[in-house]
Amino acid sequence: MFGLFLFLAVMLSFSVQFAFAERMGCWVKVIPEQPTELDEVKVAVNFLFYTCPPNVTDFGEIHRDGNTFSVDVVVYVPRKDELVPQVIHNESNVYRLGRLEAGEYIFRVYVQTVHGSSEYWLEKEVRFTVSSSDNEAIHAAELPNISYVLVLLALTSVATILLKASKRRR
Repeated sequence: MFGLFLFLAVMLSFSVQFAFAERMGCWVKVIPEQPTELDEVKVAVNFLFYTCPPNVTDFGEIHRDGNTFSVDVVVYVPRKDELVPQVIHNESNVYRLGRLEAGEYIFRVYVQTVHGSSEYWLEKEVRFTVSSSDNEAIHAAELPNISYVLVLLALTSVATILLKASKRRR
């Protein structure tokens, strides 16, 4: 009876292990979240894996076609007969897009797997907007920095004190 229980437990662990071997999550985050033309735009690509392997073997170079950016990521996926430990881990990379003109943009992550398909497939697509910096320049001109106001106030106070002191000496 105990042998049957042990056999079922081992078989269940292998089936769970193989189910997890195919599972992964991919997140893409634009930094800053609401970029303007004045910002250096970056995109973080993060993969969460439930076993080890899979793991990223190549975070590919960034490609640009107009307002669409894309990267080709290669992921090593274990063979079906390969035993893998249940280790949750993530792997990430940050792509620097630089300063972008105002407009709508798309960032796409394509994935290819080793021991899987030789084709790349679209894993994640994120759309984001870069807003014009004109509004911020107007607001900056209308509202001066508080440190400038404090310096101006201090200089005015010193000038007033010096003028009053010079009038008393006369």
